[in-house]
Amino acid sequence: MTNCYFQLRRIVFSGSTDDQAALDFFSGINVICGASDTGKSFLSESIDFMLGGSSLREITERSKFGSIDLDLAINNEENYRIQRSTSGGGFKLTKLNDSENQSALPLKQAHGHDKTDNLSGFLLEKIGLLGKRILKNKKGETVSLSFRNLARLTIVQEGEIQQTGSPFWDGQYIGKTPQLATIKLLLTGVDDSKVVSASNPEPDNAKQIALIDELLADLSTEIADVGEEENELTAQFSRLESSIETQRESLNNAQQTLDVLLNNRRKLFEHCRKLEGRLREIQEYLARFDLLSQHYEVDITRLEAIQESGSLFANIEQTPCPLCGAAPDTQHVVGTCDGDVEAIVQAATAEILKISRLKVELADTVAELLSEKSELIAELSTINDEYGLIDSEIQSKIAPLVGYERGSFSELVEKRESVKKAVELYERVKKLEQRKLTLLQEDEGASEERHPITTGIPVAEAHHFSMKISSILKAWHFPGECIVHFDKDTSDFVIDGKPRGSRGKGLRAITHAAVTIGLLEYCQEYDLPHPGFVVLDSPLLAYFKPEGVDDRALQGTDLKECFYNYLVKHHASESQIIIIENQHPPLDVENKIAMTVFTRNPKEGRFGLL
Repeated sequence: MTNCYFQLRRIVFSGSTDDQAALDFFSGINVICGASDTGKSFLSESIDFMLGGSSLREITERSKFGSIDLDLAINNEENYRIQRSTSGGGFKLTKLNDSENQSALPLKQAHGHDKTDNLSGFLLEKIGLLGKRILKNKKGETVSLSFRNLARLTIVQEGEIQQTGSPFWDGQYIGKTPQLATIKLLLTGVDDSKVVSASNPEPDNAKQIALIDELLADLSTEIADVGEEENELTAQFSRLESSIETQRESLNNAQQTLDVLLNNRRKLFEHCRKLEGRLREIQEYLARFDLLSQHYEVDITRLEAIQESGSLFANIEQTPCPLCGAAPDTQHVVGTCDGDVEAIVQAATAEILKISRLKVELADTVAELLSEKSELIAELSTINDEYGLIDSEIQSKIAPLVGYERGSFSELVEKRESVKKAVELYERVKKLEQRKLTLLQEDEGASEERHPITTGIPVAEAHHFSMKISSILKAWHFPGECIVHFDKDTSDFVIDGKPRGSRGKGLRAITHAAVTIGLLEYCQEYDLPHPGFVVLDSPLLAYFKPEGVDDRALQGTDLKECFYNYLVKHHASESQIIIIENQHPPLDVENKIAMTVFTRNPKEGRFGLL
């Protein structure tokens, strides 16, 4: 073996104080397993970050650590330490074998072609790929190979390992040509530096297609959050429309019943107020009439006194006139004075009779008012009872019913809007895909007419590589005959006549792992450049989160055991495979691998990464 290969040795998270979190790696098979939310996926992201990734995901546990060290071994001979701030930026490189010179060499983050003053150039030089060029597009333009072109082929995150697209490219149109050119370089050892681009390159649609790919990726994320197929959503929308109409009718009926009851209650309330007003009037009249009756009594008493005293004055011996005070000898018996007693008595008597008649009439009026008052009180009691019944029905039955119907109606409307937006997402995807297809056809036609550049993996290498993947799948007891061939149109593999991307996410994950490990083995067998290690996050996803019948059927096989036994058998000191999984490996291989278990239990074992 003439090529150099990397192996990871140690990753250390350091804080401003003595806080440190370290994890060691060894040659052969390394398994990091255990509970969820313990930092397993963050580990693979951190390795990618230390090998040139642009940023590191923010998690709460990361906040107290300011830097990361990653130790690398090259062919188990040279040992280096790469240091970087968790915030990103450039790197510091220290050669650990050199006991005389332990000074750190700064390395830039940005790749520079044929330069080793950056991390990408340093790593590429060590594996013999410095200065290589790969195709940028079908017009023959090339770009410098960066270690980032290789990183996604050797460090496979959980989200990538289960993707429906090709393991060789991320689905973005603008990146397809260089990513496939990277695979071709690894499988053949030949780069594209000799390709001559067109002298007058025509403007293409790459930027528009790249923008469409970004929009499609965003829409795919939104559609994945929805979690339902378009036909299901369309049928659901139709059902919701029907349900809304039915619910609207129920709501209208309930509202009409409520309106009638509210109107009746309002009328009863107004009638009650009217009756109560009339009762107040009667009460005021009765109070006034009582005063008037008392006034009549006083008047009659006064007049009777006048009548009685006048009668006495006319029939007894003469005395001074009670009216004018004249002495008997000076009184005008024949004439009349202002105090004609008889006339006064007659007038008092007449007035008493008049007041008595008025008093009788007043008593009749009071009796009528009291009778009306009694009737009003009875009527008011009946109306209040009726008002109470209607109000009780409104409060206990109709109003809650209307509230429920209105809530159900609003819920259906909101659900319909949600489904409508989801359906619109699919419509937008169709329009964008149609636009992308048009642009691709324009570019394809222009490329075939003006720039007939051959891209992708050569047929011979694709065949040999497919055979390698087939042998791995058979060794893993993958279901089926494991007949594998490479589909140039999709840049993916077809297994037993079925596209790899059309299977469940569990089968996609295990076949993606086979492709990644197969690429490492292929390069080792043919002495071709490769980073030399593989990091796989959740390759056995079918055992943890099965999707569909195929994934669940896989749980009943011995694929898991065969998977680990194969790795132990074929990857020892010259290889390094890092597996990140939730489930533990089989017991019979635990003593043949380096295993770290995250328990998420502060009282038992290692809690997590940080």
